[in-house]
Amino acid sequence: MIMDKGNAMPVIFDITAHCEPSAHFKFTRRIRNDFNVLAGEYAQFTWMLGSYGGKARLQTDVKGIGVATRMEVGRLSLRQGRRKGLVQNAFEFFREACAKGLGSGPVERILMGFPNASDRPQERELIRQAYVEAFKEECAFLSREQNLLELGHCTVFQSVVQYLREDGLYHSAHRDKIEQVQRHLHQEVGRYENHKFYVRPAMADGPVPKLDFCYTGDRADRGVEAYMEGYTEVCPEFVDPVDFRRDRSRYVRLKDYERDENLRGQRILGRRFGGLWVLQGDIVRFLSPPQIGVLYLFFNEDLQPALDAYFSWEQLSALQEESQHIDPSLRYSPTFLEVVLEGMTRGGFLVERDGAYRLSPNFAGFQHVSFYELGEYGRVNQ
Repeated sequence: MIMDKGNAMPVIFDITAHCEPSAHFKFTRRIRNDFNVLAGEYAQFTWMLGSYGGKARLQTDVKGIGVATRMEVGRLSLRQGRRKGLVQNAFEFFREACAKGLGSGPVERILMGFPNASDRPQERELIRQAYVEAFKEECAFLSREQNLLELGHCTVFQSVVQYLREDGLYHSAHRDKIEQVQRHLHQEVGRYENHKFYVRPAMADGPVPKLDFCYTGDRADRGVEAYMEGYTEVCPEFVDPVDFRRDRSRYVRLKDYERDENLRGQRILGRRFGGLWVLQGDIVRFLSPPQIGVLYLFFNEDLQPALDAYFSWEQLSALQEESQHIDPSLRYSPTFLEVVLEGMTRGGFLVERDGAYRLSPNFAGFQHVSFYELGEYGRVNQ
């Protein structure tokens, strides 16, 4: 499809938009005909068939009791200057098709396939620009495979260094209280429908950050505060909508805080499941628990990252044998260390030189995030 010798070579993009499922959607002849007409208006030549074809195809999948549609289309770029326009053309087709009711629902997620997609920042930037112009919002990329990206949105929690050192604004000590408030809100949906609840984390003198529960709405409601306090022992603080909008970055949704601290709590308790989503510039990659454990080998006793130091294989192997962050069954496995180091180097977390390894020069800027599909992010922010 593409000879990976630079941006001057042809690129063919395999673009798929998955729509939200619906129990009421019917794939009728009218929808099929209207879709073919619209697809013909946006068609481009690719000299290929199937999902790589220049004319979009509509497919259906059974999702529970409903039906979900997906729109597949290919775009062939012979010159770099045309790539943004071709991709934007496909995005605009998805937007118009959904607006006309030709899909089962709004676009839920978009997948972009092209060779070495995870290692081509210039192409990702063109795709981002095309998405912004078509949908009027920003996006981030999730590396699902080396040749496959998913477009979505991120919520940033803290830096990866803060996560590993456990000195940021998110801490598992608040998990029980968060879950209690969440459970109460789910049980009393109608009572709080005119208010939105958030938490406001702040650094404190001790190791555990301070966490204030807040709510906002048209006006303060003493009944809401008393009812919440009576059932959860939490008295939320009212925040005026003007102040809330001005300091929006200080307030975190309960679900977002819960997502972060649950991951941290799993790690503290030693339960080796979960993992870490990391934003590296514009692309999100996943770190598995074993990979997180190996990252600690590049930290000193005070949990400060050695950002400029190279570690030989022998040094890392010796550190692995003594590390409390690596599963005891893996500490003496050279194969485990080799596989993890290779994967983290390929993922941009480490740099290798003459058999020695160091943290990426950009490691201090890597962010711990939660990745949302396009449709999921829209529902969360309603």
